[in-house]
Amino acid sequence: MSITPELIALNRMGFGPRAGDIEQIATLGGLNAYIERQLNPGSIDDSACEARIAQAKLRINYTTPTVVNETRTLSNLNKSVSQLWAIKDHASFSERIRPANEVRVAMIIRSAYSLRQLEQAMVLFWHDHFNVRPSSDSTIATVFPAYHALIRQHCLGNFRTFLEAIGRSTAMMYDLNNVSNRASGGEGGNENYARELFELQTLGSDNYLKFYDDRRNIGTVSYNGELFARGYIDEDVYEAARCFAGWTIRNGHWQFPATAEYNNGGYLYWPNWHENANKTVLSVDGFPNIPRNQAAEKDGKDVFDLAAYHIGTARTICTKLCRRFIADTSPPSVIEAAVAEWMAHRQSPDQIKRVVRVILNSSAFGSTWGQKNKRPFEFLISFIRATGVELVLTDDSHPEGSNWGIFFSRLRDCGHGMFEWPTPTGYPDIASYWANTNGTLRRWSLPYIISQNETPPSRWDGNAPITVRDWTTTALGNGASCQQIVDYWISRMFGYAIGTTSRTELIAFLAQGNLTTQPPKVLSSRPDWNDQAGLTDRFNNMLQLMAMAPEFQYR
Repeated sequence: MSITPELIALNRMGFGPRAGDIEQIATLGGLNAYIERQLNPGSIDDSACEARIAQAKLRINYTTPTVVNETRTLSNLNKSVSQLWAIKDHASFSERIRPANEVRVAMIIRSAYSLRQLEQAMVLFWHDHFNVRPSSDSTIATVFPAYHALIRQHCLGNFRTFLEAIGRSTAMMYDLNNVSNRASGGEGGNENYARELFELQTLGSDNYLKFYDDRRNIGTVSYNGELFARGYIDEDVYEAARCFAGWTIRNGHWQFPATAEYNNGGYLYWPNWHENANKTVLSVDGFPNIPRNQAAEKDGKDVFDLAAYHIGTARTICTKLCRRFIADTSPPSVIEAAVAEWMAHRQSPDQIKRVVRVILNSSAFGSTWGQKNKRPFEFLISFIRATGVELVLTDDSHPEGSNWGIFFSRLRDCGHGMFEWPTPTGYPDIASYWANTNGTLRRWSLPYIISQNETPPSRWDGNAPITVRDWTTTALGNGASCQQIVDYWISRMFGYAIGTTSRTELIAFLAQGNLTTQPPKVLSSRPDWNDQAGLTDRFNNMLQLMAMAPEFQYR
């Protein structure tokens, strides 16, 4: 067994292969056909996964203002902002944070079971790129399902359209304070969103010219004959903030009319807070390029145009996409091919899809292995997918707690709490960040939690708590040797022949001093493994160790 492009694709375009996935790629007509199918997620019937989400239940438990302790379906996932807005003033914090927790549960289920694996990977990518943290503000937590739906809607669409939709969203408005950006009164404008728009969401920090204060001194760059400002400076941030003054949320502010229409959580342009003077943003000649007295919202739309269509934005985001799908340091030729596609299709409704297609069809995508580490969430989901574990979708087994909550907590312990990165940068996607002793020890505990049927609740088939041993017997019979058992699970877990050292250690663990060419035996000398239950547990432990192997950390 060797590492094939198909195996790489299943690990990088999603969260790892399930049993039969490689064979299915051949049935579809090969890797190119699989890539094209994944690039068109709407063509994939994902009703089985959606049925799981519909069946899922999440416990809610609080005592104030009334006693509530019950499990509920994920009823907030498809609500509009205005429907969610009604929850934000609930007296219980548990009710206000619940919509975000429902998104977390649905994210786990989709990542583990959705056939639309590339779409799910792109949703996670854009959540990091446009990071907002629901735990930072209960208003953000309340409207988080609408924000998540927005990311899912645009994850393979047009970046310029996507960028404005994010900028108008209630979650981003609150997370980066543009909700309070007013041209007059107080501080005279809030620059937080404008700065992150340039530094994180578009041009990137590499294009920040922090030692310049006069745009006329920094020059231009050219791409295919088109001129662009060489980078952005602080003055661009200040001017862009002025352009976005008045872009806010219908939140019942005292200056708005006292009607329900102005307190429903939706986007609002409030002209009284805007400044109509001319402005200079990413100007190629240093002179004002946004004239005074434009139509409502035109100043802000101009900034989105300038930022989204800039060559610096193309290179920044294409580099991040290549980092996600190929390696931390990707071939410049692939990045430049992605940039060319990005720039050529800046107006196309499927711009992002076209760029991702270029990356996935590159020779580097299918030939580069071992340079990306799974982050803890990806590691846990890949274990679930590889082993065939079925998560118990209800939350009934802990009458005073939450199994899903323990799932979230375990990931948080690994440094990868779902949607919990504290700054707007989003979680790092480089191997060196995640390769540390404490993080590795904590991630090693995740397979143990799953395979011991502890928390989160899981079953090896979704009904009865059958074990790794039962599955092995079904596949190989009762007389399989330790070597045969380990090789069977290596094939299932990895899809290729792992290193001799790892394989030898796994076989020795299962044999425990007995012949490796014989079936594993009950150990009369070991009080914890001296009966059939102990032997069953050793099978589980063997699989946990397999997930701890260095090879299982790669994607």
